[in-house]
Amino acid sequence: MQLKRNIAIAVVASFFTTIFSITPASAADYRYWTFWVTTSDQWSFANEGPGTLKATDQMVTGWKFAITGADNGEAPAESAVFADLCPDTAEQAGVLRVAIVVDFNDQATAPEGETPPSPNVVSCVTVKDGQTASDALNATGLDIRSKDGFVCGVNGYPKEECGLEIASTTADPTEMATAEDSPTVVATAEENNESSNTNIQLIGLAAVLVVALAIILKIRKKK
Repeated sequence: MQLKRNIAIAVVASFFTTIFSITPASAADYRYWTFWVTTSDQWSFANEGPGTLKATDQMVTGWKFAITGADNGEAPAESAVFADLCPDTAEQAGVLRVAIVVDFNDQATAPEGETPPSPNVVSCVTVKDGQTASDALNATGLDIRSKDGFVCGVNGYPKEECGLEIASTTADPTEMATAEDSPTVVATAEENNESSNTNIQLIGLAAVLVVALAIILKIRKKK
């Protein structure tokens, strides 16, 4: 009787061990121009796109070429304080003062065969009331390459890519696909089979759990 009880417990333990060992596929990383704003003179990743974010006086925005995954990457290296960035930009009636930081990042994030421009850019511009962070960026006079409102390149960097999806930060460049080439995420047959196999495993393990619980209940009734 004790042997049957031990077997049932072992089966249940095995079930939960297997369940918790099943983990989803790792999320993809992306290499692109990240957009930052400031809160209390500190950088924070923007929760609103530059095309709709309205400019305010002494606004500070940042653009950093980075690789992001579970987090949003590191903030721009320059100061997030307007007075530090644009100390000589005096208040003017009828216009809004905006500081724009462009951080090209380092060689580790650069596309193969490219070198990040140096140094970083700090630009102080003015825009009219009602204009956006995108308008402020365009007012810098920098060469902005964009697609559907998404900033792809600044001053020719990077040369061609626009939002590169990377399987991992150590993935081989030949295994990468650009967001421009793949605007929608389509599961491959291999991924679908993997998902189906996982579902089958869960169903089978659930059945084992039911049987194991039934054995335990039967043992208890016989006591």
